[in-house]
Amino acid sequence: MNFAAVLRPAQRVLAAAAVTAVTAVGVTAGPSTTTTASDAVASPAIELSAVAARPAYSTSTYESQVKYYVNAERRKRGLPALTWASCTDTAAERWGAYLASHNAFYHQSMSSLLRRCNARYAGETLAKGNITPRTLVTMWMNSTAHRHVMLSTNARRIGIGAVPNSQGQWVVAANYMRF
Repeated sequence: MNFAAVLRPAQRVLAAAAVTAVTAVGVTAGPSTTTTASDAVASPAIELSAVAARPAYSTSTYESQVKYYVNAERRKRGLPALTWASCTDTAAERWGAYLASHNAFYHQSMSSLLRRCNARYAGETLAKGNITPRTLVTMWMNSTAHRHVMLSTNARRIGIGAVPNSQGQWVVAANYMRF
């Protein structure tokens, strides 16, 4: 899916120049259905270091703003706000740091998260690029798979790991759980 095509003209420039990839996956424990999806945006052949994300936000500010915008989208649809949970946040922090330090980009095992956190539901959305939290959540909302995970009625808790990689791009892992 070309995420730049679904954004307003001012956002298209940022998205085209900055977003590398985004993916989403969600799993429910027990006999329920598993939903898995992946969307990728090709990385443009431009120098991204000129727009490095590192100076714009502290890690905690970036993560808090992603949570704020995710919950704003949930509130618009009458869904309960997601709250921080220690296990959920630890999983997201560790996974975001791993992806950033290994220049990798794939989902961790949702089955392992379910067991580790003793959860009934686990979902994950990922993103990588030089992008603001607001635009990131807008792009997730414009993707069917990401929107499905973000707006899941199964999710009650959230954890977010946002880590700049060696190129100054944000690598974001957002985990959604229900215990």
